[in-house]
Amino acid sequence: MKKRKKRSGTLIVRLGALMVILAAAYFAVVLLMGERDYEPVHSDTHPPLPAMMHEGRPVIESIVRWRQIDNLDVDEINRILPESFEVLILGEDITANSADNHVIIHKDSDLPGLHPLLRDAGYTHVFWNLAVYELKDDTLHPILQIDREAIRDGYGRQLIDQVPATNGYALVIEPYENDALYDAPVMLLEIVMLSDEGREASDDIIIYWDPSEAAFKATNTFGAP
Repeated sequence: MKKRKKRSGTLIVRLGALMVILAAAYFAVVLLMGERDYEPVHSDTHPPLPAMMHEGRPVIESIVRWRQIDNLDVDEINRILPESFEVLILGEDITANSADNHVIIHKDSDLPGLHPLLRDAGYTHVFWNLAVYELKDDTLHPILQIDREAIRDGYGRQLIDQVPATNGYALVIEPYENDALYDAPVMLLEIVMLSDEGREASDDIIIYWDPSEAAFKATNTFGAP
């Protein structure tokens, strides 16, 4: 009888260990499935630009999902995006506030090509629409949006008075360091309106992050005393 009790006790221990292993495996599968089902969501506060929609949803949601779940880099994402979209910055902190940022432009074949003088000045891209996103708590917040009519910050405020950009904009993104203003390097977005020949049709505008207001601002006198 004693031997049987010992065997019975051993069987119970083994069954208990098996249950622990099965439970651990179950929770591991649930966690993995949860990661696969990760869906970054666009903020409800400020809707995306109409041009930044694709197949009925904000294109930024697909971009971030491809990065987070499929581990695609910027080149791989640009290869699978429609030609009208291009990711310029993917998951970099360009405002020195410890949050991931993404910069996307919308373009098409109707845009003029960059004039050589603008290329020589460092401009690299032409676009109709541009959006900068900040990812916080699985929510994608547009902190800068540019369309033909206006440049707006993340609060929806128009940054400058302007005429419509009937031929789009040219863009160059440049790093900037200033220890007095920023804890780390930031990115400046310099834009200019285009003529139908791809020349500049306006003053150049520097769009920069203002940490005191946690918002983008725009000026044509950046760095001036």
